Amino acid sequence: MAWFRSRDGAILLSAVAFLAFIERAFLDWRFVFAEFVPDTDIATTALAMGFYVAVSGTWLWALAAAARGGRGGIVALLVLSLLLLVGLGIGTLVSFCPSVCQTAWPLGELSNWAGLVIGLLAAAATGLQLRGPR
Repeated sequence: MAWFRSRDGAILLSAVAFLAFIERAFLDWRFVFAEFVPDTDIATTALAMGFYVAVSGTWLWALAAAARGGRGGIVALLVLSLLLLVGLGIGTLVSFCPSVCQTAWPLGELSNWAGLVIGLLAAAATGLQLRGPR
């Protein structure tokens, strides 16, 4: 339990959460976007790419800032995990593709549940860092 409450534990769980986000992005790009965005829609593709690059850059910055002891990095890691893994995971289960989701079965289902669990763990660990001494 001490490791989970440590800064190193929070950073490691947040790094795993980032990998879960990237993995989910690959699956969404391959199986979900293809249903809604035609191959010829370059503008939408460019916007989606910009979103993923911006989020990835922010997440990497937050990991580096947290590793240097920055409170802003911890806050950013908490927000990213809650919005992009927990929020997206719950949103998927509630409206986009309720369990048992047949999109990219079984990868989509495993990805959603794993992202949700990892996101909750990362959010809890980073949240504990915010409760500690400043």
